[in-house]
Amino acid sequence: MAKKKKKAGVEWVGGIAVMPGYVTGEGEPYRPEMLLWLDDNQLVLGVTTEKPGELLAGASASLTETLAKPMVGNDTPKRIRVASKELAEILRAGHPTIEIVCAPTPELDAVMAVMREHMGDHTEEEQTYLGPDLSPETMASFFRSAATLYRARPWAHVPANRSLFSLTIEQFGLREAALVVIGQMGESLGFILFSSLDDYALFQEAARALEHDVDAKLPRHFALNFERGADLSRALRKEVSTHGWEVAGPEGWPWPVAVDPDLVSRPPTAKEVTISEAICLSLPQLLTQKKALEAAWNGDGPPVTTTVKVSTHSGDVEVSLRAPHEQVIERPPFDLMADLFEVGMQEEVDEDSRAELEEELLLRFEDSPEAQALAELSFAPLLMDYAANSFNATIATLDAHELRQIVFDIVPRKVSIDAAAASGIIAELRAFYSFLKREFGLKQADACLRELGSEAVKKLAAALSDKRNFGMAKSLFAAGAKAGFDMHSQKGIDAWMRQASSMPLDSFPLPFGIPARPASRAEASAKKKQRKVAKKSRRKNR
Repeated sequence: MAKKKKKAGVEWVGGIAVMPGYVTGEGEPYRPEMLLWLDDNQLVLGVTTEKPGELLAGASASLTETLAKPMVGNDTPKRIRVASKELAEILRAGHPTIEIVCAPTPELDAVMAVMREHMGDHTEEEQTYLGPDLSPETMASFFRSAATLYRARPWAHVPANRSLFSLTIEQFGLREAALVVIGQMGESLGFILFSSLDDYALFQEAARALEHDVDAKLPRHFALNFERGADLSRALRKEVSTHGWEVAGPEGWPWPVAVDPDLVSRPPTAKEVTISEAICLSLPQLLTQKKALEAAWNGDGPPVTTTVKVSTHSGDVEVSLRAPHEQVIERPPFDLMADLFEVGMQEEVDEDSRAELEEELLLRFEDSPEAQALAELSFAPLLMDYAANSFNATIATLDAHELRQIVFDIVPRKVSIDAAAASGIIAELRAFYSFLKREFGLKQADACLRELGSEAVKKLAAALSDKRNFGMAKSLFAAGAKAGFDMHSQKGIDAWMRQASSMPLDSFPLPFGIPARPASRAEASAKKKQRKVAKKSRRKNR
């Protein structure tokens, strides 16, 4: 039988991707890399896996093998598209007759997404607390120390907006690491450890981006979570029972996990288990200094420090803890914004808490230099009301996109005010965000100020005068003003309403366009649930 002739002229896609799982049992856990070749139907033609950093040198040989014996099909590529410049250069040198194009390769992302989903289906049966460097005796020591921390319940004593500690363990190379106590809302109990304060700041920024469906990579971090035993796999529960490891309670089953930027988790190393033990044993000792901690957190006293030596499975470890983290002394103004952030992260904004916090915020704004040129404050509180009612947010969580919707869409439709007021509205909101940036370092202040830039007054004035934006109430208000009634006084409004009640409906210039409505409370609540993406990095990969 004659051999089928190869077809030419098609495009292949190639690239190196990190596999969505770790190899353990060979020293330090590592994620293998995979060199993939796909055809124009996204079918895998060839694959080579190696340890990190070892694939690039053999990429040309891998392509040669795949060209000779593809896993499927019988096509010869006219062109190969890769995303990496380095890979492109190597392939051009080894295959000069093939056009090598350097361009994005979303097809590889799709293949890796399928692989991650498939591997996720089998994680439960593979889970274990043990490993080559994690013996039953090591884990018994870890479970005892974790039980000590769980019984101390630091999340019940450390406020959510003061949860950042400094951690130094010289023998493990940790200096001024950022330790965050979590669980103040009754879920995800435990702690997260970042190697530096910068990584902690990056984590916060990435979490905010992920909340709004913006791609972002979280910095590597380590977490110890306490889980309900019923939520763990049967294999893990059996392992704990078999070895008789200590568990402090039904919801106090410890799960240590290291998390990569793409949210792929891996089991801890022996070093990380030792660090976890040291934290579990030393943190409760610091928390006994309750009055000193409260004063430090409130800005009324110096930071509280402790240096203790604790016994772990690998020997004594000296631990230094400080609260708050010296580089982030949490002054009362910072506490206020942190409290507003916590309220804004709830499934439904607590109106009583919001009102109290915003009242204090407005008092501080009134006393600020930014507000001195303002006659009165009227639109800053209005903005915060619409943030809560339309987006289930506070000023600490409202982003620039949502601000734009409120100022240029919702206000023109709902607030009965003359277009001439646009200048004053924008001036007040600019002053407000300038104050928030200076006083609290609000991360999104610059982006919000850009929305209130040089064209904002003209844009808002046009929206305020555009009758297509008028809702029923605003149309009625505008008609009263046009009829000569004083619509800024209760007496004038009452007089107009008495007259209007006897007039036919078609007497009023009702809106003839259907404006885009603001997000409903249900939609806002659903969006808030998406914000829990960041929290998932604290949990195990089930």
